[in-house]
Amino acid sequence: MSEKSFWTLARNNLRLKMWRVENKVMKGMPDVHYLKEGKSGWIELKYMSKWPKKRFSTGLKLTQVFWARDYIKKGGSSWILIRIAREFTALVNGKNAEALFNRPSKADFLKMCDFYKKGNMSEEDWDEISETIIS
Repeated sequence: MSEKSFWTLARNNLRLKMWRVENKVMKGMPDVHYLKEGKSGWIELKYMSKWPKKRFSTGLKLTQVFWARDYIKKGGSSWILIRIAREFTALVNGKNAEALFNRPSKADFLKMCDFYKKGNMSEEDWDEISETIIS
C-alpha cells in the first residue's frame, strides 16, 4: 500500500464528500478537503509502511503543523488520518499536530488519537471515523 492507495481506501469508505487537493503553492495545506451536512474541513493523509521502532514519526512536516494551527485558530477543522501498513488506522485532531510532529512515544501517540483500530477496518469503523470528523 502507498499514500495513493490509502487515499483510494479512505475515499471509498469514509461517508464524506472528499476532494484530493495537490497544492504546490501553499506549503503545509492538507491532502483532502471534505464536506458533509454543511460541515467541512481538511484531512492530512499519512501512510507508513511499518511501525516506528522507538519514537512515533509520521513524516508530518513543520509547515503542516503551522497550517493546522492557523486553520484551527481561525475556526476551521483539520485532521490527520494515519495508516500503518495494513495493520493500524488512526485519526488525530489537527490540534495535536505539533505533539505528533515532536515524535511522541507509542503510548502518548495512542492517547492523542480520537480513533484508532488495529487490524482490518469494518464499515462501522469507517462510519465512526466519519462521525468523529464531522462532530
